[in-house]
Amino acid sequence: MMTPSQIAAAAVEIVRSALPYSSELLEQCTSLELPHIMVNGDVFGPAPDNAAAFMQYGPDWTGLAVSSRCGGTSYWLYYRCQLTQERAMACLGPQPSVGAAIEAAVQHVRADLEYWNSKRTAA
Repeated sequence: MMTPSQIAAAAVEIVRSALPYSSELLEQCTSLELPHIMVNGDVFGPAPDNAAAFMQYGPDWTGLAVSSRCGGTSYWLYYRCQLTQERAMACLGPQPSVGAAIEAAVQHVRADLEYWNSKRTAA
């Protein structure tokens, strides 16, 4: 069983490991500089070795992305589930900034960890 402080630290680490760059660097970006989720669910963004090139990310990609629908922007986190190691995704909804989206991602992952930790404790 994980303690609340272990859960909080794990959530920060899970989000940090999903991001391609440090939070400090990403917080300087706007939503337009992040990968975008297309209508069909594919994620496109800058190539890791050439930011001028636009590419489709594969099914194992993790990171922070945005989707735009009807003029609104929502942030999403793709990350590795600590329990199953499968890729998971979390809708973070509209956020005022990339920094706020990263904080929302940490809170979302923390809530997931708390939930699954309670299920494991009850078992």
